[in-house]
Amino acid sequence: PSAVDAVGAWDLTTGSLGVVVADLDTGVRFDHPDLLPATSGGRLLPGFDFISDRDNANDGDGWDADPSDPGDWVSAAEAASGPLARCEGSRSSWHGTRVAGIIGAISDNMEGIAGATWNTQILPVRVLGKCGGFDSDIIAAMRWAAGLNVPGVSANPTPAKILNLSLGGSGSCTSSYRQAISDLTAVGVLVVAAAGNEHGPVDS
Repeated sequence: PSAVDAVGAWDLTTGSLGVVVADLDTGVRFDHPDLLPATSGGRLLPGFDFISDRDNANDGDGWDADPSDPGDWVSAAEAASGPLARCEGSRSSWHGTRVAGIIGAISDNMEGIAGATWNTQILPVRVLGKCGGFDSDIIAAMRWAAGLNVPGVSANPTPAKILNLSLGGSGSCTSSYRQAISDLTAVGVLVVAAAGNEHGPVDS
């Protein structure tokens, strides 16, 4: 019942060139043949990395203008001790690249899949690293992706009309998230979040 009838939807629309969808996730692989940067015939915009914790970021720094996904694996040694000891050991998920592909993998190129939209641009915004992400980073990323002011960061030149957050958390939404979503709604931005991702009741 919850499946997307993409073929039926494509009879109505394949997406608009004027719409930007922000993918707030683990970042993307810009070398993926079914995505590619807009400068190389694809639809990936430059984006931004909003992971502030260097250990979690796995790229040696904090916020920066490179939303590439270096991987979010956690080794057994990292899970046993050190700054990532609170995390479970895992292989890299490449989750942001997967989600970007579902949103808008290049169509009719004999590669992989066809994304749900064939024409929109995708703005990768990195908010999840080796051990998840911080609410403060995610909220800043939401505001930046929509074109709202974030202190210390240059304005987003390609504001998104849709924010996809394939992430969630336990408990109720905090007042900070509620305020951010209210601010985004006020400027006509749609926020889609995976608040029921854990096979149970909807959380935050």
